[in-house]
Amino acid sequence: MRIRDIIGQHKRIEWLEAVNIIADALFMSKEGILVNLDQDVDEKTCLHINDLLSKRERGMPLAYITKSKEFFSEKFYVDAGVLIPRPETELLVEEALKLITENKRINNLLDIGTGAGTIGLILAKKTQKHVVCTDISFDAIRIAMRNAENLGVRGLIHFVCADLFSGICGSKFDMILANLPYVGSGEMDSLMADVKNYEPRLALDGGAGGIQIYRRLIEEVPHHLKDNGYVLCEVGGYVQANKISEMLRALGMNTAVKKDLSGHDRVLIGSWTSS
Repeated sequence: MRIRDIIGQHKRIEWLEAVNIIADALFMSKEGILVNLDQDVDEKTCLHINDLLSKRERGMPLAYITKSKEFFSEKFYVDAGVLIPRPETELLVEEALKLITENKRINNLLDIGTGAGTIGLILAKKTQKHVVCTDISFDAIRIAMRNAENLGVRGLIHFVCADLFSGICGSKFDMILANLPYVGSGEMDSLMADVKNYEPRLALDGGAGGIQIYRRLIEEVPHHLKDNGYVLCEVGGYVQANKISEMLRALGMNTAVKKDLSGHDRVLIGSWTSS
């Protein structure tokens, strides 16, 4: 069967998504598929491709089908054990890179809730700084370790499978980065079907108001952030940004909020000098 005929059997999928899935299955580029639509595919491969396309028709996210997601121009391995990286999170990385460039004393970084490793691994690759990456999920650590190998930064990363700071008692850092679950428990059912039905709830549900895990994090920040250090958090909008800012200011920290390309409050930066 020709490639174009396979695509034609799955009209409920966006055409370019189908091309992406087939390109991945055939180890070809998207451009290669587009110029070879009349290429015949053997029966076994055809069955495999049809199975993948059927999964997409049922709502499985594209990234889980192709086992990959681009982030900061790098290809990351992902599977159902980890949240799919979002482009909005690139803003957090950009802000961290600015601070690291401006402050040469920033050397040791902590990425809490690393997921697929996107934040910590990109920062390690761009700056050659050592990063501790933690996550409560063993699946996430497994995936992040694989990505560290793929990006050539395994020697710069120390992985810890633990809840927040529990696996790094006594350590202090120049910068703490956190993209923790921030969907309110009461909002979980209103998420898009491909998110709530496929992505891990552990990586989404932030408790009441979506701020409960951040509340626990911030309670421990004074014990783990060095003098003149920074904490950067991804948040889910204006209300969360305000509430989490209040928590940081209660510690004596200064705060700033950065908006994403859609104009939503997305990255919260806290900084302080201990007395």
